[in-house]
Order: sequence, then C-alpha cells, then structure tokens
Amino acid sequence: MKNSGIRLAWAASIAFACIAPAIAHPGGHGPAPVAPWQQGSRWPDRIILTFESDPARSLAVSWRTSADVKATVAEIALATPDARFDIGATRVNAETSPLDLQSIAHEGVKLPMPRNEGLPAVHYHSARFDGLEPDTLYAYRVQGADGVWSEWFQARTAPLTGPVKFIYVGDAQNGILSHWSRTIRAAFQAAPDARFILHAGDLVNRASRDYEWAEWFKASGFIHGMIPAIPVAGNHEYEALGLTEESKQRVLSALWRPQFRLPVDTSLPENMHETVYEVRYSKDVHIFVLDSNFKDFAPQAQWLDTKLAASDARWRIVTMHHPVYSSGRDRDNKQLRDTVLPVLRKHNVDLVLQGHDHTYARGMMQPGAQAPARTALKKGDELAVMFVNSVSGPKQYKFKENGWDTYRPTGVNLERFSENTQFFQIIEVDGDTLGYTAWTADGQLYDSVEVTKTAAGRKTIKATNTSRMPIRRFEGTAPYEGVKSDEPAPASAPAAQ
Repeated sequence: MKNSGIRLAWAASIAFACIAPAIAHPGGHGPAPVAPWQQGSRWPDRIILTFESDPARSLAVSWRTSADVKATVAEIALATPDARFDIGATRVNAETSPLDLQSIAHEGVKLPMPRNEGLPAVHYHSARFDGLEPDTLYAYRVQGADGVWSEWFQARTAPLTGPVKFIYVGDAQNGILSHWSRTIRAAFQAAPDARFILHAGDLVNRASRDYEWAEWFKASGFIHGMIPAIPVAGNHEYEALGLTEESKQRVLSALWRPQFRLPVDTSLPENMHETVYEVRYSKDVHIFVLDSNFKDFAPQAQWLDTKLAASDARWRIVTMHHPVYSSGRDRDNKQLRDTVLPVLRKHNVDLVLQGHDHTYARGMMQPGAQAPARTALKKGDELAVMFVNSVSGPKQYKFKENGWDTYRPTGVNLERFSENTQFFQIIEVDGDTLGYTAWTADGQLYDSVEVTKTAAGRKTIKATNTSRMPIRRFEGTAPYEGVKSDEPAPASAPAAQ
C-alpha cells in the first residue's frame, strides 16, 4: 500500500508538470513555471473594488479570467443576518476588456512586453453597482465562466457625512509577496473598518510585468474585495517600451486601466484619464489624485486649482507619487514646488500623501508668508499644510542629507523621519478633527498628529507625536541587503531599481 501511494503521488506530479503553463525566458534560460496564483482561469480572481462614481451610492468592481470567458456578470444584495441574504440579488452585466499580455498598442504601434513572454491573453471584467444607499453594508459576488462564482464579499458604501477612517501606504514595489504582504495585512488588522486604502504609487516594480501584479493581488488577498482602493500612478507604473532602444517611450502599465475602474475627467487630456481624478468620498472628505510622471505639470496644477476652488469639503487631501519635499538622498522635485506648492498653499490643503523616496518623513507648514520654519510645531500652533512621504515595502533608502534644512525657507519643518522601516498609516476624520498615525509593520506607533479645524478653516495642532520609539536610522537597525522580486530572474534580466 505504501509503495502504491508513492507511485500515485509520482504519477500525479508528472501529470501536473505536463499541464502546468510555463514561460520561456529570453536568453535561452528555458521555461520557468507560472505560479498557480498567477494563471488566469475560468474562475474569477484579482477582485478589487474602486470608486468610479459617487461612493455613497455606487461601488465599482474589477476582476480577471482566462480569455475563454467572453462575457460575464456580477450580483449584489443587501447584507443582512439572514442565511440566504442572496435570494433576490440584483444582477449586473459586466464590461469585458481583452488584454494581450505580450504586447500593447500605443499610438497605433504594437509594442512587445518581453517580461510576459509566453503568457496567454486574459480578459478583465468590471461592473458598477448603482442606486445603492449611503453608509450601507452590501454583499456582492462576481462570475467567471457561466456558473463559476467568487465568494460573496461584503463592502460598505460611503456615509453622506460623519466619521471616516482610511489606510494610506507608500511604495510596495519590491518583495511584494514576501515582504509587503505583512504590511498590508497588518494595516487591515489594525483598521478592519477602514473605508478605503490609498496607494501612493509604485505598487509594483516593473509596470506591465504580470507576475508582479499577481504578487500584489495575492499579498492583499481578500482585502481589496472588501475595502476599495484609490491607486496612484508612480514612476514604476510606467515602462519604457519600443521596437528599438532608440524608439522606446514611457507607457502606462498595460494592466492599469483594465484592473482599476476609475473616474474619467473629460476636461483632462486622454493620457491622464484614470491617473488624474478626484474622489468626493463624503461631505467631509475630498481626495484629489495627481499623476506626477508628466514633465509638464502645469495642466494638472491648473486642474487642481479649479477643483479645490469648487470643493466645499471640510478636509481636502491631495495625493501623488513624487513628493513636493523629497526625503530620499540626492532626490528633489523642484518642478512640483514651482507648480503645485502655490496651489496647495492658496487653498490651505490639509494633507499631502506621497511616496517614491523609500523613507518616512512628515513635515508641517505654518500659514502666512514663506519664511523660515520654526524648529518644531507644538500643541496650539497653527497649521497650513501637512506633508507625508512613506514606504510600505522593503526597499529602503538613506534619508536626505541635512534633513529638510534646504526646504525650511519655504516655511516647512521636518517633524519626524525614519529609514529602514516599513510603514502603514491610519487617518481618521471626524467632524472638526483629523487624526493621523503612522505604524511599523509589527504594529508599533511611530508617529502621530491630531489637528482641529474651525468652520472658517483655521487649523491648530491638538496633539503631536505621542510615540516613544526613537528615530530609526540604518545605523541603529538590523542590516539591510536590499530586496528584489520574489521570482528568480534569469541572468539576462536587468536588476530591479
């Protein structure tokens, strides 16, 4: 009996090896197996909620299948205590977008995506549930092939007004499944009632490499099926593609628009659709998403100026990938300070959430003329704009030399910083109060600020930095050797940046 079992197991392993898809690596390195959780199939996967319309009355969902699923549907029902809450669920037809993983059409030219060599085409599907009630728990599911359904997910629509809690994370980018997974899961454990998760760019390292997006979705698991995402395009969501080295152009990830159903603002150029957008989450909270990858930032600055002027939300938050005030060594984004900072100051924006520099930094700006900032702001001081740079993945940089001394003449002061640490942030808005906390991946409080705001817009610091953790520097933490992709790369592949 024992030998028979061994023979059966051996036969099963040979059969699996014969049917498992493989990628042929360029450079003659032979096929590498495709992870089971990367493969598209008749079953729906990579399920994620986003905001396309009014978050109080709609939810948008996207998912993936193999290319043989030509059309499909989604269902939604009011979540109740009843065991069969699903009886009478409303069915919505999905929109389907085919995606060739080996090439992308750009300006009429078919450009190869060599990092996906050997992968078959897939279909992405999306649906929007409209006519929902505010601040109400719903259950929904999505279908792959006919009769092949996902589990039921529960998600809550936005309140018209009232308390809102959300999670903000910086770059995941490298070691997504091996290392970033602990951060995003710790964030969910700390704030399971978060209303959305804001990703401040560089979700992956290689923009159109399907394996990395597969890691990203596996790392977050069911979380994004329950808590909507607000994704920001980082520089690593763009990739240089071309038929020759000389003809290469930076192109938005081929997977961005199929897998994130996001608002389209027709007042913007088409190449900014679904990377520059706004989410009016509630009467109290308004999010403005910018794409800092454009060389000419003036059109977005003008768009932001117009949108902020029209917004009557009590708390207005701007997010982009590249920071106005850089915190990574040898980095700077003067164009953003020249074009965006005047808009932020003009409208007294409350919070600016950024990534890119693979360090942690929180700085605060006082109102009034641009004069050298104080050494530190304290309880009772008045506040204009708060800036945060953060990183949730394991790729870490040295902090900018001399801190933010060169930026102090603009009126900003560096209040808290860190190196060699993965973070998630929890932000809570409740009436006239905004609470901000930054947490390490092992759940320790590293930074905190509480701000109050009058009806006239005057903000004061109620409390700041109650953490007892010392400043974290490379010199005082465990050794850092860098983290690349979890997938062994062929010798010919370029190293991760």
